Amino acid sequence: MIRKIKAEDKTDVLKISSKIWEGDDYIPQIFDEWVKDPHSIFAGLWVDKKLIGFGKLTFLSPTDIWLEGLRKDPQTKIKGVGKQLTAYYFDFLKGKNISSIRFSTYFDNIASIRFNEKTGFKRVLTLSLKVLKIGNSKKKPLPDNISAPVDFIQLREYLKNSSYLNLCNNFIGKGWVVHSCSEQLLQQFVNENKVIVWQENGKIKGAGIYSEVFYKDEFWISLLEAENEEIFTGIKDHFINIALEKKKKYLNILVPKNNNLLKFCNKTGFESWEQENDFFLYELPKDIIRKITGIHS
Repeated sequence: MIRKIKAEDKTDVLKISSKIWEGDDYIPQIFDEWVKDPHSIFAGLWVDKKLIGFGKLTFLSPTDIWLEGLRKDPQTKIKGVGKQLTAYYFDFLKGKNISSIRFSTYFDNIASIRFNEKTGFKRVLTLSLKVLKIGNSKKKPLPDNISAPVDFIQLREYLKNSSYLNLCNNFIGKGWVVHSCSEQLLQQFVNENKVIVWQENGKIKGAGIYSEVFYKDEFWISLLEAENEEIFTGIKDHFINIALEKKKKYLNILVPKNNNLLKFCNKTGFESWEQENDFFLYELPKDIIRKITGIHS
């Protein structure tokens, strides 16, 4: 039986989660929010009244779907858990006008990658998740070039030539959830005062955007555009100060290939969990989406 997960299912969900990633799974941090999320379907698979797997489908927009949190009890011998949950979600999407279905995963999640590639998902982007420990840091002095709030029109024009967005195929991460970087999303960041810029003679020479994420100790940089190391350092230090105010222990950022940002990160102490090029973004081709929804327009 597959049904939506309720608040009273928390113990069963966390029991499975405790066996994932050596007990370091993020599900405990976001369970309550996922259950309450009105734009998603957080569902589980029960066999003989025992929860053996779960996952979440989220509408990032009325037509953009994000899949995440697919988990299976590693102690169960039952096969096809991911297949059943995926079929449940795809059945829900029948008759709906859907433009994208995506998910992200860690390079070492071999079973999930094999299953989803077999389903038809294609890898469309590879990034490096870089992490900087800041738990023992002190607030940094900031140069006068850093400014906020930010003028949306000026920011939009500056980011039209963003090497970061270009190398990320115009995607931007809010934690492990990846969005297309639309004007609407940029306006949301500006409205929420999550954007800073580096200005010289009234012109933007660098920009940084951060996101609120559910991960307790992590501060997530969603975009960092810097023309040189001085600008990178100024924006990074500003984010460290904000992160420390929020009592965060780590700065996280996704970095594309062939970008000076990776060199700047490595030079200033950012590290990878195991290797670079460890964050994969997958997308379902349009023809498969049309077969799922039955809508061919």
